[in-house]
Amino acid sequence: MRNTVLTLLLLLRAAGAACAESPSSFAYGIPIRAEGGEALYRLELPRAVYQGVVRPDLGDVRVFNGAGEVVPHAFRPRVRTETQKRDPVRLPVFPLYGDDPGQLDGLSLRVERSASGTIVQLDQRARTPASKKLLAYLVDATALKDPMNALQFGVRGGASYAASVQVEASDDLSRWRTLVAGAPLVSLQHDGARLEQWRVEFGSARSRYLRIGWSAMPAGTSLGALWAELGDERVEASRQWEAVTGSAVAGKAGDYAFDTQGVFPADRVRLELPQANTVVQVQLFSRSRTDREWRTVTRATVYRLRRDGVEITSPDLSIGEDPERYWLLRVDQRGGGLGSGDPKLLFGWIAHEIVWVARGNPPFTLAYGSRDAKPSAYAIEAIVPGYRGDADLGAKTASAGGNASMPAKAVAGESPAPLGGSNALEERIDVKRWLLWGSLLAGVALLGWMAWRLSKQMGKGG
Repeated sequence: MRNTVLTLLLLLRAAGAACAESPSSFAYGIPIRAEGGEALYRLELPRAVYQGVVRPDLGDVRVFNGAGEVVPHAFRPRVRTETQKRDPVRLPVFPLYGDDPGQLDGLSLRVERSASGTIVQLDQRARTPASKKLLAYLVDATALKDPMNALQFGVRGGASYAASVQVEASDDLSRWRTLVAGAPLVSLQHDGARLEQWRVEFGSARSRYLRIGWSAMPAGTSLGALWAELGDERVEASRQWEAVTGSAVAGKAGDYAFDTQGVFPADRVRLELPQANTVVQVQLFSRSRTDREWRTVTRATVYRLRRDGVEITSPDLSIGEDPERYWLLRVDQRGGGLGSGDPKLLFGWIAHEIVWVARGNPPFTLAYGSRDAKPSAYAIEAIVPGYRGDADLGAKTASAGGNASMPAKAVAGESPAPLGGSNALEERIDVKRWLLWGSLLAGVALLGWMAWRLSKQMGKGG
């Protein structure tokens, strides 16, 4: 009895050992140079990873240390749009002169504007400006295409000042609205210390013209320059692109098949037509395996036109995220379809960034490609406590390959080194499951045999 139980325990231990992961459990690996003794490292996944993984969710990606042990890892959430600060825009400034600041709206001006509204010349119909006071500045903001939210003042003159600024806005130079009143404009020095406030903020405003006045400004100072600050610009994150040439499907006119040879997480598709001056309606389908049905991805009208020596092409198609390998383009044959030649599809994607804990000794290895591996990534908040999407990870950037100075993004073109090779990609018998079932059946058989022995003994005793 004791020997039987011991045998069952050994079988269970063998099943667990058979499922322990090691570098040889994965088809490919890329060496990672992570020096400096940091706790966290990050690496943008090279292109080769998407060509070698089995799972579209990257569940068969691991990081091993120098002892062949798996270390904790997570994937950083990808950002599809980025916020970029824009440089301030310098605006044309025209001084306004008069006798009484209270009569600023009644100034007699001759404004010469271009067709776009830009001020070309500003003249004042009165006595010479030299005999009058500087009342305000007229600012031409017609060149701005986006709203402004602040102004930067370049005051000319060496004197210290603590002035008050008023900013008004107009679209026709006759009706004005106040954007900000009583904003401080300061430049003071004392005992080697300097206090400056040369920036005035207000709510986001879109206006063709501004009028700026100030008070308590010392004589001899003037507005030498004025810059407008625009809001942050949101731009599409840069993407990597994989180009695949289609092949005509036999017996189906207008159908073209594409094999990406990988599971790229594409969210943009660009269609390159073989001939200029082509306009067609298309349907795009995808599937993960050749034995599955096609799934509709999108419908669109695409074109490639030449006008005045310039070629105009249709914009990229936004498709959500679709990491499937096989694609089908169906072209409407009205109007002759594509004509001669084969189309090309370009798949755009944002690469994942893997973050791992540098437990153990280097060298570290990024391993991928396993039919048996299951997802094991942590949430990024578990790897990086207090993580915020808009903050730096605090993880040192690692590089892959043998060159220590090579940046992480440059390793995408390197050939991966084989680890377990094609064996890791093959469908294998689930040893653990069969051993567990075998152990269960053996246990049931053992219990049945024990019950039979017990019943015989009880029969003899009777």
